[in-house]
Amino acid sequence: MKRTYFLVAIASLQIILGSITLIGAAQPVRMTQNVVVLADNYYLFEFGILGTGRLSGNLSELQGLAFTLFVFDDAGYASFRDGSNSVAPLFEQSGTRVMFSMNLTGSGQYHVVAVDVPQKRELQLQLDFVVLGLKTGETIVALIVLVGGLALVGATLMLSVWSWRRARAAPATPAPSPDPASDPFPDPPLEPVPDPSPDPQEAAADPPNDNTRIY
Repeated sequence: MKRTYFLVAIASLQIILGSITLIGAAQPVRMTQNVVVLADNYYLFEFGILGTGRLSGNLSELQGLAFTLFVFDDAGYASFRDGSNSVAPLFEQSGTRVMFSMNLTGSGQYHVVAVDVPQKRELQLQLDFVVLGLKTGETIVALIVLVGGLALVGATLMLSVWSWRRARAAPATPAPSPDPASDPFPDPPLEPVPDPSPDPQEAAADPPNDNTRIY
């Protein structure tokens, strides 16, 4: 019984921790900062989600220079890096200030790029991003912990049912007979019953009849 309680306690703790982690993974992520993008370089912000999500942002160039903002998936970012630009970005907008909000339609890794095109001059950007969606790393950890806790609950229930059935199937143990040697107050031994003695009158035999007469 103690083992069952111990397993239930561990399973409950796992479920609680997994639920807390999953709630944390669903919380919005907000990033606000000022960055300097050096010449011939670009700014990059990457994140991953599970399922659908939403990305919004507000970017300003503090020197008044125009820049271009791209949002890529993995394939689009790979084509941007190799210079082929064969895969269109998910989002693109140019200006000295860019405000946007877009839906993220599926799980995966997303890449936000800010760059001066085509001169690639130095930029001073003020950034504000908000990401809604299940964060990949935290969600995976939460699911592993939750599944482990639920599996432990199932195993505990099976163990309890098995123990209950085993207890019912076990035959009743007969009560042990008392051991005479261990009895501190044994009964006294019974005295033997004497044989019945013959009646004295019947025991005296009649004298033999020898036809002798006494006058």
